[in-house]
Amino acid sequence: MDFRLGEKAEEVKQEIRTFLAENFSEEDRKEAAEDGGGHNWELYRKLAAAGWVSAGWPKEYGGGGRDPYEILTLYWELCKAGFPWIGLLNNGFIGHTLMVMGTDYHREHFVPKIASGEIAFALGYSEPGSGSDVAGARVTATQDGDDWLINGEKMWTTTAHTAQYIFMLTRTSTQDRPHRGLSIFLVPTDVEGVEINAIHTMGGERSNGVSLTDVRVPDANRVGEVDKGWSVVRFALGLEQAMGYADLQERFIQQAGAWSLEAGPDGQRPFDDARIKEQLGQTAVHAEVSRLLRHRSTWLAAEGKDLGGKGAMTKSFSGTSYLDDAQSWMDLVGPAGLLKEDEDGALAGGNFDEAFRQTPVNTIYGGTVEILRSLVAEVDLGLPKSR
Repeated sequence: MDFRLGEKAEEVKQEIRTFLAENFSEEDRKEAAEDGGGHNWELYRKLAAAGWVSAGWPKEYGGGGRDPYEILTLYWELCKAGFPWIGLLNNGFIGHTLMVMGTDYHREHFVPKIASGEIAFALGYSEPGSGSDVAGARVTATQDGDDWLINGEKMWTTTAHTAQYIFMLTRTSTQDRPHRGLSIFLVPTDVEGVEINAIHTMGGERSNGVSLTDVRVPDANRVGEVDKGWSVVRFALGLEQAMGYADLQERFIQQAGAWSLEAGPDGQRPFDDARIKEQLGQTAVHAEVSRLLRHRSTWLAAEGKDLGGKGAMTKSFSGTSYLDDAQSWMDLVGPAGLLKEDEDGALAGGNFDEAFRQTPVNTIYGGTVEILRSLVAEVDLGLPKSR
């Protein structure tokens, strides 16, 4: 079986590497890492001008019509380069969701502006009392004439401080089962009643908490039917979960491997230690399995097949295996592994420290591992609901 992504994907790899060489310097990479916000408007608009923001969208919506394998390659290269791409990911998820599940107004008003680099979206799912349990959302939307009044608190709305809109999950009814009373709205971030506060994570990311007090949103900004937003958010989450972290795992094994072959002051290489060899092998296996799971999700999308629980499986395995590897490497390399990139004596360019701090939250983003495993069990294995 040939696991390569094809000639067009290889062409994209070269194109995006050329773009990065011309537009994304080492200084840009360090600034993006220090900022942690996941979105840089200047860089993003350069991507948009080059056609990459809408590269995977149908041509009738102003997109480039590139196939899922090409888009996988685009994201892969940006991520491995350290490009601030969270905003690009969010806009890709939301743009695709609006094209499939939105109204003509959404497709005509929002989608072209995303493609041109004019607007950006943040994801507003989690709340202080309901993180990955999106069906437990308590932010309320109450109809008031042709508008809705939104009240409550959202958490972990990464890029909200740079975005013009939040793709927000709200509760519009408390009748029947919880997931049947949800609705999705496109909430502007610059209107009265929206307050955005920074939340800095131990992984170096800048996320946000969002307070909403009588925020007035027109009904035209509602995506999907009232009380039936569950299908919309499941569609958008499916796109997110199919990504996983294989690109980061590949970068990690490359950097760890290069470090292991460098001789130390005593002339010995870390690679000469059998424990290092064993951990390199285990990490490489995890990275390869994660890559193949992500390729499978991409193939299903390319063939127009239902993802089922495959997206959840991709993220669950890659998130947990990357976390396990980061912790195992820290145990092996010791205190020097905690040195950051710009500190003297940092190992593998500070990659051990970066992975150690970032990987715990990878098992939470886009749904906790426990919830994702439940989805796999229920959807793919036909087992009874666990919650």
